[in-house]
Amino acid sequence: AISADWTDSIVFLIGSRGLSLARERNREPTWSAAMPNHIDAIPSLANRLAEALYSRIASGEIAAVDMVYARPETGGDLVIERHSLLPLDFDLFIRAARSFPPVTTLAPQTLLERLSEEYVFAQLHMAALNAYEAENQARMRAMAEAKANIETKLAGLQQQERQLRQEEITDEIIELTVGSEATRR
Repeated sequence: AISADWTDSIVFLIGSRGLSLARERNREPTWSAAMPNHIDAIPSLANRLAEALYSRIASGEIAAVDMVYARPETGGDLVIERHSLLPLDFDLFIRAARSFPPVTTLAPQTLLERLSEEYVFAQLHMAALNAYEAENQARMRAMAEAKANIETKLAGLQQQERQLRQEEITDEIIELTVGSEATRR
């Protein structure tokens, strides 16, 4: 579990905003990476993250892994998801009802290790994609709010411009009227 002060946790963090927030709180993650600018770079990020995790697991530093990430909902809200990644919970996988075992060319232990690696990669990839989508949704919301703010300010300035122009026209009419009355006398 990730504690509030990270004293008991090894934290892998993706995203520059999260890293900035962590550093503002004098917390330094064990590993960090920027969120890719393009969706095509997500698999590479998931690979780097998996390699870093496996390195820590191999050294005995990590026994369990929880993923925490933002996931966008259809209404535009963000939901923070937390899932246990490791150790694998084999109850999550549906077992096919077969009367005969599947044909494989790999030893069962090797097959299980490779499938586990693919599962971990897929979960990391999914979390990164959700976080990427959530980040872009937050950016779009911020841009829409900025646009609305600009439109509100523009409408106010246009109203002020019309009012000032009207005052100028009124002043000119008064000057012309006073001037024409003065010339008649």
